Amino acid sequence: MNKKDKFKRVKGGIPQKYPRLVEEKDGRPSYAFKYEENGETIYRSQMSKDELIGIWNNSIHTLYENLEETTKTFPNHQLFGTRKYDKKTQKYTDYEWKTYKEFNEERTYFGSGLINYKLKKDDRIGVFAKNRYEWVLAEHAAYAYSFLLVPLYHTFGIPNIRYIINDSEIKTIITEVKFLPKLSQISKDCPTLESIILLSDNEKELEEIMKDNKDIESLKSDNIKIFLFDEIFESGKKKQHTHQPSKPDDLCSLIYTSGTTSQPKGVCYTHKNMVGVIAGCYYIGYPFSDKESYYSYLPLSHIFDRAVINVMIAFGSRVGFFSGDNTRLLDELQLVKPTIFIGVPRIFAKVTDSIKAGIKKKGIFTQYLFNVAYEAKKKAIENGESYELWDKLVFNKTKQLLGGKIAIIISGSAPLLPIHQEFFKVCVTPHIYQGWAMTETGSIGTVQIYEETRLNGVVGPPMCSNEIKLESVPELNYSVNDFPNPRGELLVRGINIFSSYHNKKEATDEVIVDGWFHSGDIVEALPNGDFRVVDRKKNIFKLSQGEYIAPDVLEGIYSTSEFIFQILVYGNSNEDYLIGILVPEKAVVLNHFNDERKENEDDDSFFSRICHDPKLKNLILDDISKLGRRENRFGFEIVRNFIVEPNPFSVENEMLTTTMKLRRKVIEQNYKKQLQDLYSQGLKN
Repeated sequence: MNKKDKFKRVKGGIPQKYPRLVEEKDGRPSYAFKYEENGETIYRSQMSKDELIGIWNNSIHTLYENLEETTKTFPNHQLFGTRKYDKKTQKYTDYEWKTYKEFNEERTYFGSGLINYKLKKDDRIGVFAKNRYEWVLAEHAAYAYSFLLVPLYHTFGIPNIRYIINDSEIKTIITEVKFLPKLSQISKDCPTLESIILLSDNEKELEEIMKDNKDIESLKSDNIKIFLFDEIFESGKKKQHTHQPSKPDDLCSLIYTSGTTSQPKGVCYTHKNMVGVIAGCYYIGYPFSDKESYYSYLPLSHIFDRAVINVMIAFGSRVGFFSGDNTRLLDELQLVKPTIFIGVPRIFAKVTDSIKAGIKKKGIFTQYLFNVAYEAKKKAIENGESYELWDKLVFNKTKQLLGGKIAIIISGSAPLLPIHQEFFKVCVTPHIYQGWAMTETGSIGTVQIYEETRLNGVVGPPMCSNEIKLESVPELNYSVNDFPNPRGELLVRGINIFSSYHNKKEATDEVIVDGWFHSGDIVEALPNGDFRVVDRKKNIFKLSQGEYIAPDVLEGIYSTSEFIFQILVYGNSNEDYLIGILVPEKAVVLNHFNDERKENEDDDSFFSRICHDPKLKNLILDDISKLGRRENRFGFEIVRNFIVEPNPFSVENEMLTTTMKLRRKVIEQNYKKQLQDLYSQGLKN
């Protein structure tokens, strides 16, 4: 079977008139094309030298058309898989799959049901639920009937939920029973909210849950109508309506940012933008086909996972949904067997630590064999040599942790440390890549290309649907004229870039200037066309001797310590050294100090006590110092003292964003007194 027979794609694609992603220049690979505009250097993908590429198929210009075209080509292919809860066995079943044809029909039923219940074109629908089949059913019903979808983060606190409902003027919310308490507290303050559609509960009968439910009674008293998802669905099945699909320039969603420093902002995203995202992914060099499988566990309320799912739809591939319990995640990877895995740095760090801990437990000989195999395969990847023997002996077992079929891994959200990227290259697949993106760019911007397996610590060249330039930041000593490599704030322009912030013209004008979106990230342009993220403009601060500190970078380094679960690096211009706040890795600490535990102490009380023990602080300070030296950090970049906090930063306590980023201002304000006291102690522990 040749390659053409093996892989199938949706018909009607653009002729292959575009050049390769890599061009040779002076005998070296060049991943980006450069041209001059108004005396500035603009970077593009080698594939889009002449013009940016915003479509991959001449018949597809909206997400509605994306599903329609794929359904014509692959009507009986599996699309979405879900696990159900068996009440008799009290276990989850294997995955049950819906085909493209079935999903296409069912989104028509649900969309028609919404019309039967008086929703109209452009009405805003909120989805307040974890990843599940009904989530994407509502999304694609919105595309078919021109409703506007607004995700509500299930981890958001009440003030942010209230704000999003009112700012976007949501009319109806599709939600799970467990989120009713939050909605019942704010419904009277949300004048546009008219109805709530309840999703079935896997483990309990919905009808029983609704009996004597105080939250439902409270909502009804606020004139909120309550419907069941199934009754809307069945209504649409009986009385169907002709599709009224969105146009390319119509909004497909309002996607609210996670609010690192202020209120969430509604990112206005059109179908044209999202199709540009799919085009950008299509041309990264990976041979996407109808054989792909993807496991959806990153929150659908973010653009990242939604974008990947729409890419999967474009190729006739399938998606299995996470059932919602973290303890089942590894088991479900064995069932879905994804070929594509998307993650964030924290996940890769955790899996790396887990694999290393497992090997350590197996004894000295296993550790020795693993280390020999690791170095040999690493060298083989770097030299482009075969490494099949090492996979058979060692690494096929580590691959099985993620299902055994993964062909490509992409990390986003924050910089992935080179040591973790290298570890996954050796232990899972050499095709693990970093990218750079934001909500405002539709989850794409730059990414390492599929053909390059040697480089770590870079985020790749621009993708084909957008272009990049750098802008000097003189106050931080970054310049486009820096030698040997230009450095500056990353600005991006293109088809996938958002149009505006909803109801926030001033905020829009601050970040989009002359068509260029100012990202706030500081990058370095490498000679081969790759980019490297070096700082974050908003988070940088200065110490008393004038040294600039990029806390994000240092936190990434120090979080690799086996003792650290979370860390915030802190400093100010009145002091000449860094301090911090950290949450220890509970399991590691308990194991390390197990001999000191009293017989009548439980894990929680012992952990809380040991967090205040100077011995733990000294242990971590030593580890931080070693990590800093290993990464060649300056002395002023080493954390000299810190607060030990037993309780993790979380979305619920409003110290993390929904994308798991630190909300610095909130944390610093919450620990203001302790931080001041820590500095008053000087360098004493």
